[in-house]
Amino acid sequence: MKIAVTSASGQLGSTIVKQLIKEIGKKNVIGIARTPKKAKHLGIEIRKGDYNNRQDFDIALQGIDAVLLVSGMDEPQKRIQQHKNVLEAAKQNGVQKIVYTSIVGDENKTTISPVVKSNSGTEKDIQSSGLEGNWQKWNIY
Repeated sequence: MKIAVTSASGQLGSTIVKQLIKEIGKKNVIGIARTPKKAKHLGIEIRKGDYNNRQDFDIALQGIDAVLLVSGMDEPQKRIQQHKNVLEAAKQNGVQKIVYTSIVGDENKTTISPVVKSNSGTEKDIQSSGLEGNWQKWNIY
């Protein structure tokens, strides 16, 4: 099984990649990064993937069985479309499963409410995508 991890050059993405390498081996883990050279130190195949560019993911997700979608760090109103770019490319490429990092929080009364809303939007997109989906919610208070 080939698992791709988005945002592989970031702190969370690279931590996930390192753990996956221990569990399933380097040849089964593909890193995806907006700037691939920033993730080369991971010692795995790195493919280009900018959340704003659907075509990047059409190529990056070829031959991938599962995607771990690390939530983007752009402003909340942009994230839903960015994550849709990954989901649509995953469907086109026959990806079987999406795992998504999300957060739990109040959608209306805090400074992180816009982020919570955008993540909830992605969760709904995963549910309606026809792909097997999981997401890990983190409590943020």
